[in-house]
Amino acid sequence: MIVRRDPESSAAVTVVGAIDFGDSEHGPYIYELSIAIMYSMLQSRVVDPLDVGGHLLAGYLSQRQRALTDVELTALWPCVAARFAQSLTMGAYNYSLDPRNNGQFLATAKRGWTLLRQIWQETSGEELNTRTNAILASYRLTNINTKII
Repeated sequence: MIVRRDPESSAAVTVVGAIDFGDSEHGPYIYELSIAIMYSMLQSRVVDPLDVGGHLLAGYLSQRQRALTDVELTALWPCVAARFAQSLTMGAYNYSLDPRNNGQFLATAKRGWTLLRQIWQETSGEELNTRTNAILASYRLTNINTKII
């Protein structure tokens, strides 16, 4: 927490900010994009979760000054799957430590295992590429001919 002393009281402070060291790191943008896709897939109730990534990627690319590299595109769906695995594993572990707090710890598990199976086992990389490329093409964006996985 970042606090500032209240000038009118010697004991009081005002919270002016917070630093989340878990989120203050430098890494490839594709990780952040993958995390956003994963959590958007969990929340999607209108758009097919397998299509959420294409729409989110379209919004992201519409604001970026450059297209994603082949390496970034190749890493996209494995990174989404890895984030699912990480969130599901940590949720199960934390639940094992404190089963009374199952609402928070198991939130991802409600849809997460099914979605992870869909993107890792049931849907080929080629199909994920095709779906994502079709969505990008509908927005007339670049990267549509680049292999995504």
